[in-house]
Amino acid sequence: MAADDEGDDLARLRQQPENVHLLGGFGPLVVGAVLFVLMVLLAPTIAPERVVEEPVGGTTTTTLELATTTTTTTIAPAAPGSTEAP
Repeated sequence: MAADDEGDDLARLRQQPENVHLLGGFGPLVVGAVLFVLMVLLAPTIAPERVVEEPVGGTTTTTLELATTTTTTTIAPAAPGSTEAP
């Protein structure tokens, strides 16, 4: 009987296991591909353009004022014999 039990054990170990994984083990690959496609569709890299139109009356409410400023800079001449540049 012990020899018969050993034969049964070896036969059971030699059998190919049944693959019970979803899609035969390729489930993570399929999930990754689906997530990649969703990312491409839902997160575009270029922002959509927006058209800015003028008001119906044709006048704009924006005013432009130019500020005028004057800056005067004077440079004193260097003393004779000085090595510093002006």
